[in-house]
Amino acid sequence: MLMKILRPAVGVLLLIALFYFGLIDIAELRRALAHPIMLVAATIVCAAVMPVAGLRWHLFLRSQGLVLRLSDTVRIVTMSFFFATFLPGGAGGDIVRGVYIYDASHGRRTGALLSIFIDRLIGLFAFMLVGVLATLSRPWQSFGLFEYGVFLLAIAFLISIGVLFKFGHRIAGVVNLLFRGRSRRLAEIIDAAGTALHQYGKEWRSVILCLLLSIVIVFLLAAGVVMIAETMQFGSLSVVEYGIAGIYAMIANVVPVSPGGLGIGEGAFASACIALEPTMSGVPYGTIFLVFRCVSVISSLPGLIVYLIYPHRAKLLTVVNPPS
Repeated sequence: MLMKILRPAVGVLLLIALFYFGLIDIAELRRALAHPIMLVAATIVCAAVMPVAGLRWHLFLRSQGLVLRLSDTVRIVTMSFFFATFLPGGAGGDIVRGVYIYDASHGRRTGALLSIFIDRLIGLFAFMLVGVLATLSRPWQSFGLFEYGVFLLAIAFLISIGVLFKFGHRIAGVVNLLFRGRSRRLAEIIDAAGTALHQYGKEWRSVILCLLLSIVIVFLLAAGVVMIAETMQFGSLSVVEYGIAGIYAMIANVVPVSPGGLGIGEGAFASACIALEPTMSGVPYGTIFLVFRCVSVISSLPGLIVYLIYPHRAKLLTVVNPPS
């Protein structure tokens, strides 16, 4: 109960701090309302992420032998986007997906639940990968401590993901040896997780396709940020630099400190923009990401509509080829 109260309070305090330090400006926020066409276009771009994310998760489930109706997985992901927007980090959306897939994955529940983790991991992998490539597009002479730190962190993360997919089943086997004789159920779960990771390694073509879909999602979200930044017309950053700052902010936005990363994403975006601009300008860059957050909230509302009107929510997912 305390955490439910504390997290929204943290988000509000972070926003107040950003207002206080001039990283968010209410006047600039009002200016965004003078561009309704831009807001509608950015909302459509953000909403286009949901069917792409639904297809990605659908492919991960198929890799585990769970062949579901694509329309159903897209509906679940649409609902998860809504709950992820209003609950801390993206955990709320993951819980929604977990509840539905648990009942539909008889005999394959560990692999099905692991698909949610892998889906999120590949999404973060794509953000890191695009962020690294975008950073490399800038002259090395302009790199500072911020760029080098983010670059090294991203490279380490990318390498660790590669190791997980290549040797994850072996790592699970070693972990299983450590718990042998202590908990039979835990050993079974670790063994099932290792088998699922091995299956992903065998289905590497599907994983590559999921990565490509994740990159499409990154570009769609970055395009939404750039559209807002370019329309509001303040600051001296280029399109690429706004895109880089947007990617870094969305990575930071995952941190489960406040609901939906409220205040964290705005602060990360402003910090990235300040680090990327050639000279200090005092521009309230956090306003751009706050407008983007509002657009994202609006684009997630179809998830609420699906949750409210779709009949038989408890049986939404049905396995097309249930295991014998």
